[in-house]
Formats: sequence, C-alpha cells, structure tokens
Amino acid sequence: MRRLTKDEYFLSLAHLVAIRATCDRLWAGCVLVKDGEILATGYNGAPSQMDECDEVGHLLVMGDDGREHCLRTVHAEGSAILQIRKRVPNLLGVTAYINATPCENCLSALLHCGVKRIVCGALYRNGSRKEVVERLLSAWGAVMEYHPSPDITLTFGTEVQDAKRASIVRVAKEGK
Repeated sequence: MRRLTKDEYFLSLAHLVAIRATCDRLWAGCVLVKDGEILATGYNGAPSQMDECDEVGHLLVMGDDGREHCLRTVHAEGSAILQIRKRVPNLLGVTAYINATPCENCLSALLHCGVKRIVCGALYRNGSRKEVVERLLSAWGAVMEYHPSPDITLTFGTEVQDAKRASIVRVAKEGK
C-alpha cells in the first residue's frame, strides 16, 4: 500500500472527525491545518449545553433557497473556526480539509478568516450553487480542490454510508 499524501491524510482525518457529528442530515468534519500542523477540528453538532439532533430531533426551517436547514446545528467549519479563533487571530496560510463541500455561509466564513485553500472529499448532495461558490473563491483569491477519499471511503450522509458509519463506530468502541 502506498503512503498517503498530506492532502489524503488530512482529508482522511476530516472523515474521522465527522464520526463525532450529531446531526444526521450530514456528518461533516473539518480539519484546519497550517504548515503540516493540525490547529483545530470541528464537526456538525449543537452548541454546548444545547440538546443534540440525535437526542431531540432537528430544528428545521425553510431557507430562501427552498431547502430545509437545521438551526440546531453548528456546521463543522463554524465549529473549527470557533475552536481556532480562541488561539489564532487569523487563518492566513491555513488549509481547510472538509469531508464534503461547505455551504455558502461556511465557505464565506472560512474566506473571511483568511483561508485561501479548501480541500473537499465529496460534493454534498445539497451543495452550494456553483456560480456563487466560483464568485466567492475568485473574489478572495482562493481555491477549492476535490480529492475523493483514498482506498477507504468514509463520507457520511446517505443510507449506504450510514451503515458504514455504524460499522466504524462499532469497531472503534470494541477497540479493534
């Protein structure tokens, strides 16, 4: 087996971070890296002291885009940004590794903080509008790259992948 590239390695970690997610609309994970060092991680879930979607259900509203959005959930990217901003004033030179494409709001937040490179493992099924994403990236001089997962696929959010998630969690709990 070949050695993973750095992008594959950090993206694989984003997939693993997603296992902690508590909103089953998408198990998302984000890893923020600078100079080969992990600075923060984040996953979809409710803020501290608030009930999780897994426990009490979703808090859904209809968005302007005609899609339902869960208001109970802080997205993985937002969670990672909140973690890193406790220690680092800006994210210049940071690369964001995310297991699925970010929503437009999270993409905008990453760009506003100084992230210029975003590496995604998969297109989210309700992904952002392509033209909006391209305009945001162009305006900020940033790039978004797509790297399908290496040999293992841990992208969560569909029924088939839910079964994989259950298997991974079981193995992790059993210590195998």
